[in-house]
Amino acid sequence: MMTSLLAPRHGYNFLLDLPPPGPQHFEIARGERDALVAELSASVPEVSIEDIRKFADSRDVESQAQIVAAEPDLTIPHSMPFVFGQRPWMVPIEELMTLFAPFLWHGKTAGVDVRGMPVWRLVRAMLESDQCRAISSHLVHSRKFIGTLFDSQKIADKCRYIPFGISFSPELGAAIEAAQTAREGRSGCTFLFTNSWGQQDESFVLRGGMETLGAFSGLVSRMPDCRLILRTQIPSMFGPDFEKFVRSIPNVEIVDKRLQYRELIDLFLRADVFLIPSCGLHTVSLLEAMACGAVTVASDAPGIDEFLQDGETGFAVKGRLGKTSWYDQWGFLNQTFEPLLREYDGVFTANLGAMMERLATNPVLRKRISRAGRAHVLGNHTLSAWVEGFGQLLDEVCERL
Repeated sequence: MMTSLLAPRHGYNFLLDLPPPGPQHFEIARGERDALVAELSASVPEVSIEDIRKFADSRDVESQAQIVAAEPDLTIPHSMPFVFGQRPWMVPIEELMTLFAPFLWHGKTAGVDVRGMPVWRLVRAMLESDQCRAISSHLVHSRKFIGTLFDSQKIADKCRYIPFGISFSPELGAAIEAAQTAREGRSGCTFLFTNSWGQQDESFVLRGGMETLGAFSGLVSRMPDCRLILRTQIPSMFGPDFEKFVRSIPNVEIVDKRLQYRELIDLFLRADVFLIPSCGLHTVSLLEAMACGAVTVASDAPGIDEFLQDGETGFAVKGRLGKTSWYDQWGFLNQTFEPLLREYDGVFTANLGAMMERLATNPVLRKRISRAGRAHVLGNHTLSAWVEGFGQLLDEVCERL
């Protein structure tokens, strides 16, 4: 997501591989850390010096020494202000919650009063500082609520909304069009579920893998021409009997090896329906599937409605909102993975199964949603607009350096 922003642009040189730091760079970085502690102690005196030092240390001296060695004009940490703040920086984000890392993170924020925590005051001070030149987000929600969360118009004024974008080569565009025709001419319905790139066992659960298996096993018993592609390693956390169960379900194809990007796109093209009934937002997967013409079935988790309009460009199955994730009055994402890791969600499985059966029995509906979803991405989430929006923000920031 981050590297897609860094397209060649006249006047800019983006450094991704930072040089190894020497002793002199560590010395400078430690001095910048101490300067941050002093600044925060003066600007946020109500926070204890112990909490301030802990916060400064979490910025990581070694990585900051690498930045010192690179001597950049502007530092761009992604998702969180992992800088000492002694040189100009800007931060692209998705959810506001990641700004508080590593003290808060996904799945650990349910019921948290973030505005009562020391880290809230410290992050606010960093974002309000003159060295923080800009904030960008591809979520309208984050742009709308960042000033509310931090009770700061100054921070709100720094934040820019830039719609996330993707693109495919002309060759892939032709393959997508061919896949559209093939879908409309074949019988049955092919569903696709993908695990995360890292293939972690827990990710299989959090992305809705258990409910997908439950819903499909019931559906295929009634509609034997349905198929399910599982792009995942079978989780070992449930023991060997679980793998036997998965392999016993009819018409399940397991793709358990790492794939190149084109191979992953080919799975999207083979699928009639892409299933991502997760407890959180997965922007790239959502948009890639929609762009490939696969009818996308997600959950009602926060943020998904910014990319998928239920019943128009895809479907959002009810059951995650309020149980595993929700926004509070300040726009902060409350999220817990505990319900999914503790027990199988039969209610959500039934809702998902009903949606899968509706799509499996209605090729006309699949065709309409498929084409509407692809048109939505092509009209609203192009890579050129994403890159140009970020480039314009860079121009504005660099004019003030």
